[in-house]
Parts: sequence; C-alpha cells; structure tokens
Amino acid sequence: MRIFDKLAVRIHKKLFNQAARRVLQTPPVQMDKSSGLAVLSQTYDADIYLYLVAAKTFAKYIHPEIFIVVDDSLSASNKELIVKHLVNVRFLPRKRVPNAYCPSGGTWERILSIADASKDYYVVQLDSDTVTVRNPEMVLEALARNISFTLSTHMGRHFISAEQARTQALTFESQHVQVLAERALYSVPELSDKQYIRGCSGFAGFARGSLSREAVEHFSRLMAAQLGQACWASWGTEQFTSNYFVANTASAQPLPFEQYPYWAPQMDLDQARLVHFIGDNRFTSSQYAQVATKAIHML
Repeated sequence: MRIFDKLAVRIHKKLFNQAARRVLQTPPVQMDKSSGLAVLSQTYDADIYLYLVAAKTFAKYIHPEIFIVVDDSLSASNKELIVKHLVNVRFLPRKRVPNAYCPSGGTWERILSIADASKDYYVVQLDSDTVTVRNPEMVLEALARNISFTLSTHMGRHFISAEQARTQALTFESQHVQVLAERALYSVPELSDKQYIRGCSGFAGFARGSLSREAVEHFSRLMAAQLGQACWASWGTEQFTSNYFVANTASAQPLPFEQYPYWAPQMDLDQARLVHFIGDNRFTSSQYAQVATKAIHML
C-alpha cells in the first residue's frame, strides 16, 4: 500500500471511530427472553466501537435473548461497556474455549462456540464490521422457520455440489487455503456427495440443533488429513467450514447479495439491509462512517 493510501486509511479510520463513538449515547438494546436467539461475535478492544455498532443496529430489528462474546482479551472496562449497552451478555474467553481437535486461533474458537450454543439457541454469527441499515426480513423469516443462512458472494450465490465446488475452484489461480479446500472437498469420500457455497461467515445463521461440536471436529479432522495439518491450520479454513455446514443444513438459504452485500468502492447500497465492511476496503473511504452514522441516528 502506498504512503498516500496508508495515510487515507488512517484518516478514514479516525473519522469512523469519532462517528461510531456516538453509539455510546444510544439506549441499551431491548432483549426478548422468548426469542431463543443468541447473537455471537468474536471481538477485542480495538474493535469495541465497531462491535457495538454492529450489535445494536442488528438488535434494533431483531431482539435476541442473549449476546455471546468470544472474548479476545477484552479489558474489564470494555466488558462493562458491552454489558451496559447489550444487557444480557455471556463472555467466553477465546483461549479457554475447549479445542482439542481443530486449528487454534483465528476464528476457530468462534465456530466451536457456535456449535456449543446451537444446542440451546438459534445462533446468529455477527461480525463486528457489519451494519444493519434496514429490517433484515429474510433473517426474521429464517429465525421463525428455524433454518440456517449465510451471506452470499459474487462467486457464491447458490448451493452447489462438492464436485461443482471443485470444478469452480480449479478455475482460480489462487493458492489460498479456501480455494485448496474447495478443490479437495470432493476428494474426501465421506464428503463427496455434500453441498457447498462460496459464502461469507461474516454473517451467518445456524438453526437450533443444526450444528454440533462433534460434527465440526470430525469435519476438521477429515480436511486436515486431506490437505495436511499445516495447510489446514491457515487462516480461512473456518470460513470454509462455516460455508460447508450452512450448505448442508436442511432448508438453508443464502441471503441475496444485493440486500446483504460486502462493501466495495462505488457500490450501490440502495437495496442493502445489512452491509459487511470487509477489511480490505473498510477504511478506504468515508462510506463506513457515513453508513454507521445514519444507522446510529436511527437507534
């Protein structure tokens, strides 16, 4: 990244944090003890304002029973701040999440925590860099029907077979671990007849009872044996795993990209209901701050 671009990113990040701090002036969220919904996120101190914007703008439209935070070394003061605004919160220290069989770090403790929580709740995995800007009606419908969902992408708008996933992945020149895993999925006999979607785990819903720790651990062992432990431990395998499990849940659905997009420069957000400001583009303009400011005002 050029010096000018780095400076621009620093400026836009500072402007965003100034705008996002206004979320502290909004009232605590409304909870719904009868909803059976847990909103689960992994976050740390540097993303505290991002997280509160993500959680509170989502909860404006869908009231959860509980927020579950995979705590990546949050300070005591930030935990207090989260509880003040989100009311009913369970903190799970990331390093204490039991993990004997899957890669450690990244977001693997997050999906294991989702699996544990799905015994008792419908679990929505909500990244800290999301902003809900309109009523996410398809998410409400998924909750009511207890069906899973995931964000779609430009290259992943539909569920496809493992064989189709391999064929598609072979057209990519990238050697990223997610691409390698997509190529390998069909080669695992136990998984060759399964479904897949090239989705995004930044916002995904897991129906109550749809995921178990044992299933995640078994899948991880199968893929590690196929790709090698070192490769499977790379960043990106948790998203691949999330994509796989949503695709193989009964009656699951991908959310339409136009309404649930990841943001890119010059993107039209007129139809958007939830926007994912992914890392590569997050602070390349003032758009994140503008969208967050408008959403906070609605709180």
